[in-house]
Amino acid sequence: MDMINDVNFWREAITVGAFGLFAAITVWAYSRKRHSEFAEISDYVVQDDDTSGFEVRTK
Repeated sequence: MDMINDVNFWREAITVGAFGLFAAITVWAYSRKRHSEFAEISDYVVQDDDTSGFEVRTK
């Protein structure tokens, strides 16, 4: 059988590629230089803003 036309070859290639992408994103996300930026972004979620969720219209 021709290896390129074999469906199992492509399944394995996609699986290995997806795992490599997952590993690269994980290393990028947990790198030390990204830590301070992610910590700052995570604080935005709990910071209080001045809106109450409702828009008050004045005429």
